[in-house]
Amino acid sequence: MCESNPNNSATATTTAQPGRNKMDRMSFRLSFNTTRFPSMGCATRGLRWFLLLLMSAAPVTEAFAEIDAVTVQRSIDRGVEYLRKSQTARGGWEEYGGQSCGLSALCTLAWVNAGVSRRDPDFVRALDYLRTFEPQQTYSISLQTLVFCAVGALEDLPRIRRNVAWLTEQQKGPNERNYGSWTYGNGRGNGDPSNAQFAVLALGAAAERGIEVDPKVFQAAADYWRRIQLRRGGWSYGGPRPSGSMTCAGIASLLICGSSLEDLDNGEDRLNCCGGGDTDDALERGLDYLSEIFTVQANPGGELLSYYYYLYAVERVGRLSGRRLIGNRDWYREGAERLVSLQDAFQGFWKGGGVVESNRDIATSFALLFLSKGKRQVVVGRLDHPSLRSESRAQRGEVIVRVANEKKTRSLPHSSALRELVRHVERDWSKDLTWQTIVADQATVEDLLKAPVLVITGSDTLRFNAALRENLKAYLDQGGTILFDSLSGDGCGAGKNFERSVVSLCNEWFPKSKLDRLPTTHPVWFAEAAVDPADIASDYWVYGVGACCRTPVFYSPRSLSCRWSRGGPLLRGVDLPAKVGREVVAGITIGENILAYATGRELKDKLDGVSVLVAEDAPEPTRGAIPVAAGALGAGEEQVQRALPNAALIIREKLTVEVIAVDQPIALTEQSLQRVGVLYLTGQTEFELDEKSRAALKNYIDREGILIASPICGSEAFASSVRREIAALVPQAEFVPMPEDHPAWTTRYGGFDITNVNIRLPNQKRAGEDAMVVTQRSGAPVMEAIQVNGVDTIFYSPLDLSCALESQNSIQCPGYPTGDAAKIVAGLILYALQQ
Repeated sequence: MCESNPNNSATATTTAQPGRNKMDRMSFRLSFNTTRFPSMGCATRGLRWFLLLLMSAAPVTEAFAEIDAVTVQRSIDRGVEYLRKSQTARGGWEEYGGQSCGLSALCTLAWVNAGVSRRDPDFVRALDYLRTFEPQQTYSISLQTLVFCAVGALEDLPRIRRNVAWLTEQQKGPNERNYGSWTYGNGRGNGDPSNAQFAVLALGAAAERGIEVDPKVFQAAADYWRRIQLRRGGWSYGGPRPSGSMTCAGIASLLICGSSLEDLDNGEDRLNCCGGGDTDDALERGLDYLSEIFTVQANPGGELLSYYYYLYAVERVGRLSGRRLIGNRDWYREGAERLVSLQDAFQGFWKGGGVVESNRDIATSFALLFLSKGKRQVVVGRLDHPSLRSESRAQRGEVIVRVANEKKTRSLPHSSALRELVRHVERDWSKDLTWQTIVADQATVEDLLKAPVLVITGSDTLRFNAALRENLKAYLDQGGTILFDSLSGDGCGAGKNFERSVVSLCNEWFPKSKLDRLPTTHPVWFAEAAVDPADIASDYWVYGVGACCRTPVFYSPRSLSCRWSRGGPLLRGVDLPAKVGREVVAGITIGENILAYATGRELKDKLDGVSVLVAEDAPEPTRGAIPVAAGALGAGEEQVQRALPNAALIIREKLTVEVIAVDQPIALTEQSLQRVGVLYLTGQTEFELDEKSRAALKNYIDREGILIASPICGSEAFASSVRREIAALVPQAEFVPMPEDHPAWTTRYGGFDITNVNIRLPNQKRAGEDAMVVTQRSGAPVMEAIQVNGVDTIFYSPLDLSCALESQNSIQCPGYPTGDAAKIVAGLILYALQQ
């Protein structure tokens, strides 16, 4: 970014381009007065030379996080290749003592989750090898089952059923020591938590694949983990001292058992949406204890020999509970940083201590499972806010007491709702996904933006403080989407206080818009699949607020969360009672439609940095700044008031070019246009200039002022008006498509290489037709230009730039991602200024 020098003047150096006038170095110094809109003088052509001082155009070095998605993927790839080299000729790996195929199954499981192709010859050999075994050991049979469930081949269903039957038979009975646990198998051992956790993992995976598992098995296993929980809330392998690995095992086992039991159809022919389930005290105590002891440096309280085993267990807790933070620590980011640093730099393996983890295949497999499963993309989050916690406890009849430690875990109503919704989305999108619970009083805007859609539930008044309201508004401005989901209705009260809170927040955030019924043409009714609101209730509807080109806020007056939480049986092919089934399917479909609409099915990697655009941080105009302003046309341009400030901020951050956005649309007068370096015309409706504005704009164009026009969301009405008005002002010229190799799309004038940008083209399907599809293609920007005095200075983009710059996630319009839109604007400005 350019800064004023101590003498209130600015200098810059430019290097001549090949084939241009030979000026090895040119220095310019400005000394004109600064005003609110710095005067651009009488002739724009002459002022370009002054503006060239800003064109040093050397990119600013960006600071990167210590770990990112590319680095982690590279680490995963190297680990995969190491296991490929250690694979035996038969297709397996050298087994650990006493296990028939356990280590081979562990390595294959790591490959499955690391994304190795099912057609990979080495993977095919590994799978064929595993299919030759009928194990009789708990570890081996559990890991083999996990592999078969993850692969999902029909031919393995009999094998999974055989393994489930074996594990069911081997579970310790009521009259045995350690009832509900598992031994090593073949009568070895008395039952222990390590064998038990792998058995539960396998049975849970089988149940998710639709294999019938006796609910008594999950209930007995859950009871076992509750019995052996220690006083402080953790678990141990058998002694009085809890460890991190066994505490994670206990938490994950309770989560799996609870999920599997909740998946069972309770047979009720009506939805019971009040309360949303009981609190699992053992689970909450376990999570609280883990938060206290959490670290990625070692297995806390455990042996140094089980470090990688511990991290694999941490991943399960984070993923199954939907928590990004454990003890206010980003468990995946910290764990990934640690694992990448521990990987062998030459061969790509990991190695721990002791007999087990000194085996590189074992340690490498655990590391790969952590890195690959933990990086699942987040598709939705739920806000854990103080009002909701109070409501939840009040509904359970608890006395609400303000405790000193507010970080203690508290179950939320319908706590399984997001898990069940995401399971359906995973199936329909064919992606491994996850969700997050975000604690309101700890969350920054960056934290909120980790989830593209944020579900806020409640049944009473939302008592959000000013800081939280501001953060949520910033989240929406940055492209986030909020679904307010009322927990009322269905016999749970009217929810008027919650609705009043939603309306009040929407009025505060979007004073020029209104929370209103969404028409049948809105993608909420068909983005993923068509849905009839009457399937939920005859008077049901979804409401929303329109802002620019998208709907950033949705409101459901009846609980969608309640319906999501009943969706488990559907995944196993179990039919719910007719009325309940219709409501659950409709609720899940609306949820999926909102996710598809808000994301376009495009999700960020978990470790991707979040770019927060804060237009208010733009500096005051200084000498030599390039003022960019939107024209006041009365065509709806006020919808995208953040567009130019956002563009200016991105340009300043990426290039040493000080572009200042005027904060309000300006009148098209001689005086105002003389103070503008770049004029941006945008809108969504038809407009017509008056004679005074037309004359001022004509003079601006004759001076070769830079003009960029783009219709909001590709509006045909606005596009026609622009073409008509420009044709009247420049009758001797016409818009000509800019070639793909135009210098504005290259680095020739200090801009970006944008010869290949992303272009989004959503279809406009209506309810009852196919789902909304956002097609992607890449190529040069689609732009037209008019030359004035032989110079391209008037530019028109038929694809949307405005909404892309206004919001980072506006997929409903044909156009560009935010970053590409800003680069296009920068390329046009830099090119035109230097002609």
